[in-house]
Amino acid sequence: MTLRIFGYFCLSVISGGILFAAFTLAWFAGDRRLPVEILQTDVLTPVVKPGGKLVVSVRVRYLRECKGHIDRALYDSHTHRFWLPDIDYERPPQGLGEFTYTTEIDVPDFFGSGPAEFRGVPTYACNPLQRYYWPITRDDIVVPFEVESPQ
Repeated sequence: MTLRIFGYFCLSVISGGILFAAFTLAWFAGDRRLPVEILQTDVLTPVVKPGGKLVVSVRVRYLRECKGHIDRALYDSHTHRFWLPDIDYERPPQGLGEFTYTTEIDVPDFFGSGPAEFRGVPTYACNPLQRYYWPITRDDIVVPFEVESPQ
């Protein structure tokens, strides 16, 4: 009889552990709400010469404390691509709330004249499942600008 009670106890502990793990995984998988809202993106220098500086201002609202990673690149109309350093943070840099960030980006000398764009591809992770396997993604941040001829 004691062995049977011990067996039922072990079975309930193992079953409880499996149910807890399944519930936690389901909770993590369902947590897909965006932690950041991009409210406004402005190009302060809409026309840039090759070798000049592109100045971009972005107004964001941080809603949750999540890890962020942003891949950034510049593209011109002549199929040139220039990778910029990534932006990584564990928590929002200034806490939750609404903030405006202004950044200067060097436009490469080899960019040809015509339309160009700055593109940011953000991903976010608010729990371990998102950090290591399935991050939260959103639409790319696309900022068009013009590269004028270097004459």
